[in-house]
Amino acid sequence: MARSGRRRYLRENRNRIRYKKEKKEFNRKEFLHELPRFAISVLIMFIAGYCLVHFGGQTLRIVGQSMEPNLINGDTVFVNKACYLIGKPQRYDIVAFRQRQSDDEYYNVKRVIGLPGETVTIHDGYISIDGVVLTDLPFDEKISTEGLALEGVTLGDGEYFVLGDNVNNSEDSRFANMGNILKNEILGRVTYRFRPKETRGSLKKLPGEVTEE
Repeated sequence: MARSGRRRYLRENRNRIRYKKEKKEFNRKEFLHELPRFAISVLIMFIAGYCLVHFGGQTLRIVGQSMEPNLINGDTVFVNKACYLIGKPQRYDIVAFRQRQSDDEYYNVKRVIGLPGETVTIHDGYISIDGVVLTDLPFDEKISTEGLALEGVTLGDGEYFVLGDNVNNSEDSRFANMGNILKNEILGRVTYRFRPKETRGSLKKLPGEVTEE
């Protein structure tokens, strides 16, 4: 009775069993059909994530007092790494860089003053570019230490002269242990301050142009 009952069940449910089988096979085919598209989507997401991390941007923590009062020790800032892939640093850009000969693992943050091909001179507390005194500097303090720029520093191709905004308490291109920095040593432009919340906002070229949120 048990065997005959099983035969009767299979005979009565043959179409349903066949339908389930066909449905399962159909789903497998559909999966195999969609698999290449899924793999391509994952690959695109991976490449986009890699590009964002390595070419898009990075956060840094400010160490030291050389950029005061515009950037304070402990501030967390965003560095736009993509802006110099096709463009070049401009005067008064705030840049993050790490020199190749340096053993330091952290990035320096300074402001670009001199551009490739220019001669930077500091005399009587004022900065001159090719003999013309800069009158729109982002700091008002007269410079007490001229360093290498006393006799004039002529920048080669791809070289930049940088200063800290806290100009009389900054180790920068005036001193031989740093000197001029190279374009390929620059990580990117510092464009935004995340922390502290009270001063969060975009950082423009000049400190008076800070947009807070």
